[in-house]
Amino acid sequence: MKVFTVRYEKHPKKSALEAMKRAIQSGSPDLKGDELICDSMEAMLKVMTRSRFEAFAAVVESRPKSIYELAKALDKDQGNVLRDVKSLEALGLVKLKSVKDGTRERSVPVPLYDKIVLEFEPKKMVEVG
Repeated sequence: MKVFTVRYEKHPKKSALEAMKRAIQSGSPDLKGDELICDSMEAMLKVMTRSRFEAFAAVVESRPKSIYELAKALDKDQGNVLRDVKSLEALGLVKLKSVKDGTRERSVPVPLYDKIVLEFEPKKMVEVG
């Protein structure tokens, strides 16, 4: 099982939001292995929104044959689903595969991971006694 981790670190070397912006602009993920490090809970939630989690889960679970099919399964607007999938692609979580279907071309979202883990470790408590 291939796992992607979104990790919280108080003082990471680089910002997750900046890394995502660079990834979207360049088309290639700016990741450290199979993880993305965020410097705040707010950044974690901006990078991995509920809508993106739902899109990722639907891609993994139902293996849709097009963005249209994915949007239909999620009961969402196709444009919004495409934006979420492109964000997931920029993060390196899915790949959009172009498939010719006669004269038409469709984009098939392919999952690159089986699972996403959010990792947050609170400060260690100091024992009094």
